[in-house]
Amino acid sequence: MKSQPIATPTGPEVELVRLSETIWRVCDCRCEDGDTRKILGYLQQLNGGYEMLWMRPRAGVSQQYSTFAAATEGINRRLLTLP
Repeated sequence: MKSQPIATPTGPEVELVRLSETIWRVCDCRCEDGDTRKILGYLQQLNGGYEMLWMRPRAGVSQQYSTFAAATEGINRRLLTLP
C-alpha cells in the first residue's frame, strides 16, 4: 500500500500518513525530511479506540484516545510542548 498524507484536523504542523487501514505515521512538519525528529510516532486504531506510540521526546510512551478526533487533538497539544 502506498503511503499518502490524509487530511486531518491536526493543523499545518502535523501530517498523518496512512500506512495501513488502522495505522498512521505521525510527522512533525516543522522538521525537514531526513531529520530524525520528523517522526513523532505512530497512531493505531485498537479495540474501538486509538493508541499513539510516541517516538519523541522519549520512545515507547503511549497514550490512549477514545476517538480519532481526540487523538489528533491530543497530538497537537503535545506537539506544543516539544522543541
